[in-house]
Amino acid sequence: MLRTAIFSAASLLLLELSGPLEAQITPDTLLTRIPQKPEGIWFKHADNAGKRFLYSQAIEWPSSISAHIALNIRQGWNERITLTMYRRTFTLPPIWDNDSISWNYGVHPIMGSFSYLAYRNRQAHWTEAVAGTVIGSVIYEYLIAGGTQQPSWYDMMSTPVLGSLLGEGIYQVKKLMLKDKYLSIWEKIFITVSDPFEAFYYGFNYHKIAAATYR
Repeated sequence: MLRTAIFSAASLLLLELSGPLEAQITPDTLLTRIPQKPEGIWFKHADNAGKRFLYSQAIEWPSSISAHIALNIRQGWNERITLTMYRRTFTLPPIWDNDSISWNYGVHPIMGSFSYLAYRNRQAHWTEAVAGTVIGSVIYEYLIAGGTQQPSWYDMMSTPVLGSLLGEGIYQVKKLMLKDKYLSIWEKIFITVSDPFEAFYYGFNYHKIAAATYR
C-alpha cells in the first residue's frame, strides 16, 4: 500500500515537471502551426506586378536553359550560340518553324503553364498572368533561344495561349484539392508534377501549400 502511494506521488511529480502533455498531432493541428500567409523559401514578398515578373523570369530562365541543354544532348550538340544568329534574330522577322508537333504543342505549352502559374500562385489576376506569359515567351524566343535559332511564330502563339489554358486548368484543380486544407499523397504527387516550382517555392512543405490562399 505504501509503495503504491509513493509510486503514484512520484508519477504525478514527474508529470508536473515535464509540463502539459502534447495533444495528438493531426493534419489540422499541424496546419494551425503554419502562419496564415506562409512564406516561401525565396521571393517571399512577390506581391506586386514587378516582383511577380522577376519571379516568373527566375523560373523561366533556368528551366528553359535546362530544356535547351537536354535537347542539345539528345541531338549531339549540333546547335551553337553565335553572334551571327543573334543578329539574324533581331533583324529578320520570326519564321514558321518545322519543329515536331510534340515540341510546338507539348513542350512549349508546358513551359508556358509554368510561367502562367508563377503569376497566379502569387495572387495575380488571370489577365496579368496571360500578359506575363506572352512577355515571357517573347523574351525566351529572342534572348534565350535567339542565339541558336530564329524566333518562331508557332512558339510565341502556342506557349502563351495553350500554356495559359493549361496553367489555369491546373490552378483550378489545385484549388479544388485544397478546399479541405489537406493534401492526400496522390494530390501531393499531382501538384509536384504539374506545378513543380510552387512545390519548390515552399521547400516541398505540403502543409504550407495547404495553408496558402490561392486567388
